[in-house]
Amino acid sequence: MNSAPEWVESQIAFVNEEWRDKSEPPRIYNRESRHANTTKHDVFIHNARLEKDEYDLDSCGYTLINHKTKITEFRDKTVVAEQYFPEMREVILELTQAHEAIIFPFYQVRSRNPDNFFDAYSLYMHCDFSPDTWLQFAQSIVKDSGSKEVYPVEDWDFALFNFWRPIKRTVDKDPLVFIDARTMERQDIINYRLIEEGDKAQAAVPLFNKNQRYCYFPNMKTDEVLVLKQLDSRPEKSLVCPHTSFIDPTAPKDAAERESIDIRFMCVFPKEKAS
Repeated sequence: MNSAPEWVESQIAFVNEEWRDKSEPPRIYNRESRHANTTKHDVFIHNARLEKDEYDLDSCGYTLINHKTKITEFRDKTVVAEQYFPEMREVILELTQAHEAIIFPFYQVRSRNPDNFFDAYSLYMHCDFSPDTWLQFAQSIVKDSGSKEVYPVEDWDFALFNFWRPIKRTVDKDPLVFIDARTMERQDIINYRLIEEGDKAQAAVPLFNKNQRYCYFPNMKTDEVLVLKQLDSRPEKSLVCPHTSFIDPTAPKDAAERESIDIRFMCVFPKEKAS
């Protein structure tokens, strides 16, 4: 039974509004640059467990599935690559009914204070990749996968999904919050860079908009997986579901730190032909 409240009030950091119309993107690559380029906003975050019939990947950009994995060693790269990825590939194919699901080989096991800044769970609202370069990026994913099939953009659409799972324990602290894609405005998404200098490592972030709606799934268990839309070239589908972690004011004071793994798949769909 879901005992969490209907909503909680907390703060989410967004990239500063000053970056909206600048020709150069902001750069966030460490704690100092994050603090310099983001501002926290007071928001209400809704309990998505109470909205089961109101969300789906196509419109809202997120869904929650039940899945008991056979994997226990998520820090073993060989185990993740050879067992967890194939296991979850079958799940995404069934969930989306895609023609193909191509594994995105990079993955992260996240915790509060890792050695690497980018292995910490996020503390500002973001998209993992840029919509501006999605089709080119999709083609590079196909090429790098060694696929025998070729998927020209004239005939195929591409959607990228993130599978986010708690590991070791239920999430009692610092859960994931995401924006309902139905409340996102395309003009509120800008590019940013994850490096101090140069023009590589481009991703995207949403600017704060008071019309955005924020949601979370409280107390996620290790046999639950949050599926988030990263990007989608299909018309009439949600584009992206920005996300980050947040401080849950209802969390027990002695709650253990959460750990999670997120992996990604690019799904390929035949374009719908005009009749």
